[in-house]
Amino acid sequence: MSHIYNETFFDYINASARASAKPLVALLFPKLKPSSVIDLGSGRGVWLEQWQSAGVDTVLAVDGDYVNRDQLAVAPSDFLAADLTAPVTTPHRYDLAQSLEVGEHLPTEASETLVDSLTKASDRVLFSAAVTGQGGEFHINEQPLSFWQDLFAARGYVAFDCVRPHLKNAKGVAPWYRYNSILYVNAAGREGLPMDVLATEIPNGTRVKNAGNLGWRLRLAVVRILPRAVVTSIAQLRATVLAMLARRSKSTARLSA
Repeated sequence: MSHIYNETFFDYINASARASAKPLVALLFPKLKPSSVIDLGSGRGVWLEQWQSAGVDTVLAVDGDYVNRDQLAVAPSDFLAADLTAPVTTPHRYDLAQSLEVGEHLPTEASETLVDSLTKASDRVLFSAAVTGQGGEFHINEQPLSFWQDLFAARGYVAFDCVRPHLKNAKGVAPWYRYNSILYVNAAGREGLPMDVLATEIPNGTRVKNAGNLGWRLRLAVVRILPRAVVTSIAQLRATVLAMLARRSKSTARLSA
């Protein structure tokens, strides 16, 4: 990846991920019961920290070498530095692989490589990526959700819409996780899924539709027409402000303790 993400970017991602991960993991852990989870595009590993808190034994965070090891939310031994535009080789297969809001940061030509890495890592993949018009820092590959559905389908994975209906009104969860998160499962991964998950299957040939309330759809429409450089500048400014507020809140909490 040619773009280097700084500490402010990861501070912002951490704040968003911490608020979002707990309800999403609480929803999925009882249904999937994974004992091992790998996260491609993990950042500092905040999502994996939540999976561990839920009871997952083994985790592996995978992201670029630019991630500050001193800021990891998981043990340094549970972090693997890798270029996600190239195939990622993992030590073994995992009960669940995830990649959340990462695909949009990779060149379009690396999309298949990312999906290959995920499907080689697990029979079950929790996936979300920015849709067209979502906007963000260095979003160079925003796609409709059906774009990724086709890539997973070509590898024998079927979509299950078992997250979005439950979290669509969860205000504490960032909208990109609420509206974009889909579970992809192959034939082996299908075994043992509970009936309420199986009931959410979107058969191949039926498109995964973009979701979102009116405000979200208006945002997509406006951002879609803005130049990428403007969108990136706005995203960086927003990340700076929100990261600063998150750090201030953390400092206040420590002083009050």
